[in-house]
Amino acid sequence: MDRAVPRKIIAGFGLGIAILIANALIDYRSFVTLREATESVQDGLRARDLLKEVRSAVSGSEAGQRNYILSENREYLESSLKILKSTEGPMSELLERVGDAEEIDKTKRLQSLIAARVAQFEGALGDVRAGRKAAALRAMTTPESKRILNSTDELFEQFSALQAALFEHRTDDLQKSSRRALVTFYVATFCGLILLGLVYYLVYRDIEERRQAEDRLRVVATHDPLTALPNRTLLHEQLSHALASALRHNRNLAVLLIDLDRFKNVNDTLGHEAGDAVLKTAAQRISDCLRDTDTMARQGGDEFVVLMDDLADLAPVAGVSQRILNAITGPMVVEGQEVHLTASIGISVYPQDGRTLLKNADIALYRAKEKGKNNYQFYSAQFDNFSVEKLSLEAALRRALERDEFTLHYQPKVDIVSGLITGMEALIRWQHPDLGWISPARFIPLAEESGLILPIGTWVLKTACVQNRAWQKQGLRRMRIAVNLSPRQFVVSSLPQDIGAALMDSGLEATDLELEITESMAMNNPEQTVGILRQLKGMGAHVSIDDFGTGYSSLAYIKRLPVDSVKVDRSFVEDLPGDRDSAAITKAVINMAHSLRLRVVAEGVETKAQLRFLHGEGCDEMQGHLFSEARTPLEVPALMRRSLRFGGPVFLAERRRKVS
Repeated sequence: MDRAVPRKIIAGFGLGIAILIANALIDYRSFVTLREATESVQDGLRARDLLKEVRSAVSGSEAGQRNYILSENREYLESSLKILKSTEGPMSELLERVGDAEEIDKTKRLQSLIAARVAQFEGALGDVRAGRKAAALRAMTTPESKRILNSTDELFEQFSALQAALFEHRTDDLQKSSRRALVTFYVATFCGLILLGLVYYLVYRDIEERRQAEDRLRVVATHDPLTALPNRTLLHEQLSHALASALRHNRNLAVLLIDLDRFKNVNDTLGHEAGDAVLKTAAQRISDCLRDTDTMARQGGDEFVVLMDDLADLAPVAGVSQRILNAITGPMVVEGQEVHLTASIGISVYPQDGRTLLKNADIALYRAKEKGKNNYQFYSAQFDNFSVEKLSLEAALRRALERDEFTLHYQPKVDIVSGLITGMEALIRWQHPDLGWISPARFIPLAEESGLILPIGTWVLKTACVQNRAWQKQGLRRMRIAVNLSPRQFVVSSLPQDIGAALMDSGLEATDLELEITESMAMNNPEQTVGILRQLKGMGAHVSIDDFGTGYSSLAYIKRLPVDSVKVDRSFVEDLPGDRDSAAITKAVINMAHSLRLRVVAEGVETKAQLRFLHGEGCDEMQGHLFSEARTPLEVPALMRRSLRFGGPVFLAERRRKVS
């Protein structure tokens, strides 16, 4: 899961920071307002103190004047003048602190009155220094001096009253600002807390959603979506814990690897949705067979794993395995059709089989498949050699196509009446660089199991078409080349396209190609088979049913299939003519095929007695070692010339029969 910080969280933290900044700005503005109001009050207090200081200085100067008048001592007059002049500083500061227009006007008027009084005192002091004491006394007692003094006193009273009013107003403003700042702080803090709580909730919810999503993803990563069982990843974790516990408590541990037999047929015939339904039903049936302490997982595909831990002995293992086999064999109804399956189980036990339990159970499972399926097998060390050989052969098989280790040999099909070769069947051969020739019976089942049969089958089809066209260019008589289709090839949707591509690339006519399918393939899903065969017939190719007589086909099904011929299985031909049952079946097949206007080919003809019987019953063609085994492409032209020139064994047999 992406671990990047979600946009919601980034936006939430951004909003939270914005709220904190907004609160800080509001608090700062409230602080500034409160500070301004406080400074205004402080200025008022200072102005009051300065006014008192000036008034005190003026009063002191008047007291010095009175002392001078009484004693005519010049020092009193000089002291008064000094006191008056000392008011210049306070008056200047007072003028700077007052802000009201009326205050400024009164301050300036007070400055002018004090300046006029200073001028009177300086004039009187000059008269005193000149010896004109009488003039000095008159100067200080004139009506103008009295007017200045009275105006000064009156102005002091007005100024004091104004300062008191302003101070009260400023104090009131300070209180209001304090209350406003406090309310603003509380409101901003409350809103900030609500918004921060909202941000926290949104962030918490987003984190919770991410946690739940991660939990769901963890479940998806460790569980199978179809059956909800633990998958391979969780299985390995559980197995590791179980092994550690078994080692610690000295207990047994068993792993059961369960595989549904022929499950691929369900997918191929009924479709993958039906296959999924079967898997879920099988999983439930297996689960119902387990003990409460057992755990189950889906290994993948149609494989399930059961982990049985805390075992005192192995008796429960066999019991559970048999219950699973019995449960799986019960009919399953899927999409209105009854499906019958079996299962194979491979079992590995700790500590007897070591710690590689899954690997050993897989080997035991393969052995159960080899023994006919629908059974369980315990792992044995002797299986290892077989498993290693199988894995080695599969690895070599994967490289065989790349290394051009496959070749095709061709076995002729001969018309029994005319003795002429009517066609060739392409048979694959594998020349291993180290093991030599490997029998198809050994590697074809492995190719089917591993899925390698698809590319191998495509190669056979293309190679056979190219070879037949090459023979035609050499001047050989035209004949059909027969190619066997594997069960997996037959149900692949691209089969018609693959055949068309092989014909186009080789330049071979479709009528010169014959496709062979087994009877069991044809009967697996008759409706689907009819559709596929009609496509192939529509292209112009001939179709033959191989191994006929070994399956469960009926005349009702056979007559619906658009085929050209049937091949009697060699298991019936080899016992001719002595075995009465084989003879009866062979006669029935020939008669049935002829009634449906189909040609009959007998496989595995190795004796003249077999050939005489087949000829007598009207069999159309034969194939077997009596005429020729499979030959390399270079041997085919000579084989055809020899048979055409000298006749075949049929003519020899006919000649002997006529003579006798």
